[in-house]
Order: sequence, then C-alpha cells, then structure tokens
Amino acid sequence: MGFKKFVMKQALKLKGVKGDQAERIADELDKNPELVSQMKQLEGNKEVMELFKKIQAEIEEKKKAGMPEQYAMMAGMTKYKAEIAKYKDDLIPLMQLFGGMQ
Repeated sequence: MGFKKFVMKQALKLKGVKGDQAERIADELDKNPELVSQMKQLEGNKEVMELFKKIQAEIEEKKKAGMPEQYAMMAGMTKYKAEIAKYKDDLIPLMQLFGGMQ
C-alpha cells in the first residue's frame, strides 16, 4: 500500500468511516485520482453541500430514535430523492466512487 493510500484510509477512519469501507474508498481513489479533483469541485457547490447537511441531519435524527443506520440512510435519501435528482450531474463523481465499491 502506498503512503498516499494509507494516509487517505486513516483520514477516512478518523472521519468515522468503517475500516472495510475506508479501504474500498481509498482503493477507488487510488485507482481513479481524477475523482479527488471532481470531489473537490462538488465540495465547492453550496447547494449540494446544504442538501448533504439536511440528509445527514435526517439520518442522525432517525438513528437517535433507534432506527438502524442503514435504514436511516435509506429513509433520508428517499425523503430528498427529488433534490438529489436535481443535482444528479453534479453528483456523478460521488456515484462513481460508491459505484466502484460494489
């Protein structure tokens, strides 16, 4: 494992990403370095970032109410499905990242 990939994996773990998932994300970013620059552009999109904050708050609320994390994520994403579709072109790099993790 290269140093850059190792650092990326450790940073993801510090952000709360589970070990296996951090490994897969680090692998995908290592294989496709252009995704990093595309993700930075996505981070600069204020509307998309606000949407993610709303979704994250929804997920956290459902988890606090006792819903399992996976179901809470599905419920949050479903609730904001129309808004996510609105930004689908902006979200392509993110979908590539998670699509490569299957």
